[in-house]
Amino acid sequence: MAIRGTARERILSAAEEIIVKEGVSSLTFDKVAEVTGLSKGGILYHFASKDALVRAMVERFVYRFETGLSGLEGKDEEPHGRYTRAYVAATMGGAASTGDQYDRLGASITAALSNFPDLLEIVHQQNIRCQAAVEQDGLDPVEATIIRLAIEGMWMAEVFNVMHLDPAMKQAVIARLISRTRPESAGT
Repeated sequence: MAIRGTARERILSAAEEIIVKEGVSSLTFDKVAEVTGLSKGGILYHFASKDALVRAMVERFVYRFETGLSGLEGKDEEPHGRYTRAYVAATMGGAASTGDQYDRLGASITAALSNFPDLLEIVHQQNIRCQAAVEQDGLDPVEATIIRLAIEGMWMAEVFNVMHLDPAMKQAVIARLISRTRPESAGT
C-alpha cells in the first residue's frame, strides 16, 4: 500500500505502520525511509530525532481521537450527555478516525509511553480535557465518570488482548452505558 500525503504525513503514517507491525523498538529512520521512499536526510529534516517522531505520532493520535469525538458530538441532537455518548462511541471505534487500525496503534503508542515518559504529559492533558467535558455534560459528574472509566477499561482490555467480550455482550454493555446518558435514565 502506497502511503500518500505530504512528506510529514507519509513519515508519520510509515512510522505508525512500523510500530503497529513490529513495535516501537523497531522504529528506525532507516525503516521509515524504506517504507516512504524518502531519504534518511529527508526524514531528519522533518524530525530531528526518534523522540520527536514519536512525539508527533502521539500528538496525531490524540488529535484523531479528539476530531472523531467532536464529529460524533456534533451529530447528536440531544445536548444532555452528548459528549459522554460521543466519548463512548469514539472509544469503541465509532468515528471515522478511530477503529481497528487506530486501536492497534493505540496499544503500540500506550506501550511506547513507558519508553518515553515525557510524552505521558500529552495524554495526561487530553485526559484532563476529556474529564472536564464529561463532568460538564449535563449528567451527574460521578455517573459520567463511571461511564467514561468503564468504556476506557473495555478499550484497554481489548487493545492489550487481556479480554474480549462476546460481541453481543459488548454491544449490550455499550448500549447500557449509552442509555445511562439519556435524560429518561436520570436517577436510575
